[in-house]
Amino acid sequence: MIKLVSIARKLNKSANTVALLEKRILGAGLSSRHSAIIRSANAAPMAARMAQLATQHWKNMNPLWGVEIPFEQPGALWIAPEAGQKNDNQWRQLEHSLQQEGIEFHSLTHTEAAELGQHAIKINQDEIYFHEPEALQLDPADILNALQNAATLNGIEVMEHTQVTGFDVDSNGRISAVHSNHGSITCDYVINAAGAWSPKLFAPLNIPIPISLEPVYVANFLVGTRDIPTSLPIIADFVHHAYFRRWRGSILHLHQPRARSSEAIAQAFSRGLMNPAGANIIYDPSNYVLNFDQLEAYLGKVKNRFIKARTPLYAGGYVSFFDITPDLRFILGKDSKIENLVHVLGAGQALKYAPIFGEIISDIILKGQVQHSQIDISEFSIGRFSDQAFDQFWSAHKRAENSL
Repeated sequence: MIKLVSIARKLNKSANTVALLEKRILGAGLSSRHSAIIRSANAAPMAARMAQLATQHWKNMNPLWGVEIPFEQPGALWIAPEAGQKNDNQWRQLEHSLQQEGIEFHSLTHTEAAELGQHAIKINQDEIYFHEPEALQLDPADILNALQNAATLNGIEVMEHTQVTGFDVDSNGRISAVHSNHGSITCDYVINAAGAWSPKLFAPLNIPIPISLEPVYVANFLVGTRDIPTSLPIIADFVHHAYFRRWRGSILHLHQPRARSSEAIAQAFSRGLMNPAGANIIYDPSNYVLNFDQLEAYLGKVKNRFIKARTPLYAGGYVSFFDITPDLRFILGKDSKIENLVHVLGAGQALKYAPIFGEIISDIILKGQVQHSQIDISEFSIGRFSDQAFDQFWSAHKRAENSL
């Protein structure tokens, strides 16, 4: 949706029409279940650079969307295990890489970390701490409301409850029409932002799209403000494998990061192949609850990180998903086979990057290439997968455990 806003705004309501085909309701998928933590820290330098640009856009969305979105800037406290020289070096290298990109991300002493955490978090001598002061947090409800308003303001035709059923391809190998349960639409360009629906959607065109779903469990706890202050920074805890954020009064919001080992990613793809429901499981009503074991595990994470945390009151939870690629990097840019097909999906972080993704995709369609001199999206091309077999990819790519 955000990509379309950028295009429509640059077209300035010309004779060209921008249409969004939404299978259910605008924002009803992963966007409505996003924690909306906006941060720049990323182990891939180009991704970090793009995230930093996106963060600046989130602070001033009016030039891009014509609407504003409220935000808070609590910053983020990153916690990592100092389990040996190798792991310590990975995080120090990350710090250096981000600072080379002009991103404020610096190590803290244990005393400084305790003060930043307002003496509410447990500080351990075998951990290392970093501060990212520019990290933002938004409210998904505010984002979805802004999307609705921006669509109307910029003349986008939103076609909800519209399921794509096929495509026409002309003699030049371009998609000339999109078929749906509400009829056919002729088109000059098609933007694929369908996430985990993409493999099934584009299989008839013989376009393999390596996207799978990794579940993420989300829990909200009601906590006392004296125990866990409302003004805490976002806590990115890579020791206990949890993100914590204070949210909406006395709520402590918690979810786990993505799995990052090659084995875990391969398992996610294996599960996807065995799941006939595919991406439709996002709308399974049972996804709105956590089971007892998941809840107990999360209660343990809260008690292990916060000094005064007793037994917080469970205030609701749900299952969401990361849409992931085999290398945890997005698929961004033109398709390698069909010239007028543009992809923007993958890696479970699209909302964070949404403003800069919109500018990139609109440049590709309206200008023929990315206009920003600091952005090179070649490493995110879908061609990196089509040029080699998947079994070769799994064996050739080893990801660092601190990938962000």
